[in-house]
Amino acid sequence: MSKELHVISISGGKDSAALAVYLQEKYPNREFKYLFFDTEEELQDTYDYLNKIKSTLGIQIEYRKPEKSFKELLLQHNGYLPSPMERWCTRKMKLETFLGTMQEFKEYTIYNYVGIRADENREGLIPTEENIITVMPFKEDGITLNDVKRILHDAGIGLPAYYEVIYDEKYDIEYFRSRSGCYFCFFMRQIEWVWLWEKHPDEYKKAMEFEKSGYTWIKDMPLSELIKPDNIDRIKKSYKRMEEQRKKQPIKNGTMMEEMDFISQHDKMLDEVERDKLCVMCTL
Repeated sequence: MSKELHVISISGGKDSAALAVYLQEKYPNREFKYLFFDTEEELQDTYDYLNKIKSTLGIQIEYRKPEKSFKELLLQHNGYLPSPMERWCTRKMKLETFLGTMQEFKEYTIYNYVGIRADENREGLIPTEENIITVMPFKEDGITLNDVKRILHDAGIGLPAYYEVIYDEKYDIEYFRSRSGCYFCFFMRQIEWVWLWEKHPDEYKKAMEFEKSGYTWIKDMPLSELIKPDNIDRIKKSYKRMEEQRKKQPIKNGTMMEEMDFISQHDKMLDEVERDKLCVMCTL
């Protein structure tokens, strides 16, 4: 019988944290290897959340870094920033680091547990190596977003700090960061870039430094332009109208997005990517 390795990659987000709790309770006698693939471009909130997971669950999380930093990889890609259609950072910094780590266990049957939920319409990054078996317990067991929140609450871990909602009284809107990963994630909506500017201006400025002419995180909208008062006003008003419309008629499969002219092309493009069932965030 071949040796087995059970791997849970902790991304610093809610779903992988809940997965660690869920599997610890479901398989109390199973030994798991917990990994975090550190891009060194994370919010401090992420590292704080990892520490909370470790202390609450009494586990060790092994931090692994990619062979090259984001700055080195950006130089290698001639300044071409990653995007939803060319996610070289996910591939180079997450997937390849994962596969490199798994090379240390070539003689093992590796069970790679992924925290994609039953209510999500995405596939994730699935390694094709013969000895790596991808397991999605949440999909198999019907675990949804509400279940994830309950699991984290009951465990005493809660949600990451970056989910803390900002309430803007002037516009009567609430917004927050919706995903784990690098502070400059290209999957962020415009309102999330505003969130980053308001909550973490130093990280926002770092993200600005990666841009150059023709290579911006948002097409035709350099970050230096996005934070101008008129643009922030436009983004917040558009977000408010979208939320009001969503309450009247929930957006499904992107169809209503096409009818909302006030939503930026950037956000519409992200909706198209999600509608096509592509992986919409780092799960490693």
